[in-house]
Amino acid sequence: MRTMLLVEDASFFEKAIVDRLQDIGRHQIMVARNFSEAESCLDMPICEPDLALVDLTLPDAPNGEIVDLCRNRNIPTIIFTSKFDNEVREKALAKGVIDYVLKDTPASLDYVAELLKRLSYNPKIGILILDDSSVDRERIAQITSHHLYQTYQASTPAEALQMLRDHPHIRLVLADYYMPDEDGFAFLKTVRRKYSRERLSVIGMSSLSNSDNRIRFLKYGAADFIDKSYAPEEILLRISLNLDMMDRIAELNTLAMQDALTGVHNRHFLFTKAVKQIESWAHSGNKASWIAVFDLDSFKQINDEYGHDVGDSVLLGFARQLRALAGPEDMIIRLGGDEFCMIFRSETRDSLTLKLAGFMKSLSTHPIRHSGTDLLCQTSVGIAKLEGGEISDALSIADKHLYASKRSGFEMLAVASDG
Repeated sequence: MRTMLLVEDASFFEKAIVDRLQDIGRHQIMVARNFSEAESCLDMPICEPDLALVDLTLPDAPNGEIVDLCRNRNIPTIIFTSKFDNEVREKALAKGVIDYVLKDTPASLDYVAELLKRLSYNPKIGILILDDSSVDRERIAQITSHHLYQTYQASTPAEALQMLRDHPHIRLVLADYYMPDEDGFAFLKTVRRKYSRERLSVIGMSSLSNSDNRIRFLKYGAADFIDKSYAPEEILLRISLNLDMMDRIAELNTLAMQDALTGVHNRHFLFTKAVKQIESWAHSGNKASWIAVFDLDSFKQINDEYGHDVGDSVLLGFARQLRALAGPEDMIIRLGGDEFCMIFRSETRDSLTLKLAGFMKSLSTHPIRHSGTDLLCQTSVGIAKLEGGEISDALSIADKHLYASKRSGFEMLAVASDG
């Protein structure tokens, strides 16, 4: 478990900070109220903090000595202080502290919390610096290392494109606009043909102030533009803001494709992303792809008799059982209400029929328990082959077979197919 060192002499701030850190999942916190206690904590053999959050002025170390103590132990450090001194701030940042944050508003603590959340997964994020100047590349790399990113460097657009192919975890590029052979604008056009804004963010850089260049860069796919005269804090903030925006878009995209109750895919996913995936399967492999449609028997009766909470439990339980049935490339979709479907990547008709028969048998012996009540999650199913990746026709055929199986009177095992 990650351990954090908090050095804070004011009990009010200590409690507020600890509560906020625990809200974001930082539960292992060592608290020191002065320099001596912090030193004693760090000398303990079991204390290996991955991060320090420190006040700048302490009763026994009023001149920021705590920063040197932490940096000498190679502990990434954030200063959280009520003392604003620009000279002290500049010196602290020059020593490599992650950030210098003032305790001037309640929003400051929120900022620190968001910063800590980002630092926890920044080591998995790649940042690419494209610049023909090795001096500029090294300076930017040193700045980005303060926030623990994995940093890569390229001196030409061709080298940068190869880096992107070799390192798919690169999520943001800092691209110089002016380069001898090919400018950043040409690089940006090439990147946008290969990578969407949701996949890769690009921040343009230039040492020349030219509003036309900024406008062109932003119009053709850059997320931001920054002068090379930037302060280190500014570029780190812009990187964080752009990555945060990408994360929010990814979250919204996930929510748009996900059933809110069960967490499996929804109908929108089936007719957008799943269709494309199925089309790519159409001409690969010797085994066929199939769609199976499930409809829970007596679900309305369960809702009416026990209430919607129990009905929701049945749906959640059924989704869990479908996950156990699914292979690594299979897809589970809730079509709506008590109707689900599964896309099976590669099966023969016989193997799929046997697999579904085993699944139905398992349902009959594994009831869903809710508030002391055991409920059998019974279902009927119809299957159809996915011909040429065409999903609408296959879904319609599977639906017909599903209702044929219901009419046949088989309650637990009712599998129909197009032969």
